[in-house]
Amino acid sequence: MPTRQKIWELDPSVDPEASRHEGLLQRQPEKYADMVHSITAFGIYLIDRRGCIQSWNRGAEIITGLSRAEVIGKPYDMLFPQSAVHAGKPRKTLEFARTNSHCREEQVRRRNNGEEFLALASIDTVRSEAGELQGFVEIVQDITEVKQREDRLYRQATRDEPTGLFNRGHFIEMASLEIERARRFAEPVSLILLDIDHLRRINDTYGHETGDRVISALAKTCLANARKIDVVGRLGGEEFAIALPRANKQPAMEMAQRLRQALSQQRIQIGGGREIAFTVSMGVAALRQTTRDLTEMMRNADAALYKAKRDGRNRVEAWFE
Repeated sequence: MPTRQKIWELDPSVDPEASRHEGLLQRQPEKYADMVHSITAFGIYLIDRRGCIQSWNRGAEIITGLSRAEVIGKPYDMLFPQSAVHAGKPRKTLEFARTNSHCREEQVRRRNNGEEFLALASIDTVRSEAGELQGFVEIVQDITEVKQREDRLYRQATRDEPTGLFNRGHFIEMASLEIERARRFAEPVSLILLDIDHLRRINDTYGHETGDRVISALAKTCLANARKIDVVGRLGGEEFAIALPRANKQPAMEMAQRLRQALSQQRIQIGGGREIAFTVSMGVAALRQTTRDLTEMMRNADAALYKAKRDGRNRVEAWFE
């Protein structure tokens, strides 16, 4: 037989003793509260139908830093940060559970010192044999570190570390999805390819640290000028790309020109009170009915970019069939 702690680490849907615990909860909630008191991995506590906390196990104390004496008889609201209380989150959670008999979601909670943490909260109703609502039982797990680890892994897999932009692989994935969406809803989408002019010369003359500052300045300026729906990525080296959903060639060209001008006004410090400027060349391509996929769209934008470089750099050119 699994230990009491182990029982709560299992999915209730596959726990052979879950029904026994549910029955005890319904018949004798106080005895149930005593049984789970020593569990430390999860916060488990009863809430009466008015929304006041009626029990408090060891796990809840560890997770929140709040002692039993501090919470018993107090409103459920006290477990949430003030911003969530003002938004009505505690009330909405109990109302949802009351209506649906269950509520499970990630929520922001607070510790005794005011620090906020991310919790996976699962709340169920406690009803009498006649079906009358007696209260609620909530199980809470602190998932802050788990989510932070997931976020770090996701960022490592999708972001270019020096700039924070999407890396090549993730940019291609996201831009391809935008093309699929544009085809499905008959909407425009455009692509801008950017290339820093003479970056190798900058590196050779002023050092790679200066070149890195140029790349960083370009990335920040791209993000500052892009819309929330735009997809900005670094393809590698001095090559960058921006996918513009819901934009045909004309607004894409206008955006590219604004970005080119903003970048030409950037100044990079190189020490000794000196600074340098840099420029970029850009190629723009819009999705057409004959465009097969992102690969072809990138090839078209690259052809326009090549023309911009060939015709003097610090230019924006559009691709035409």
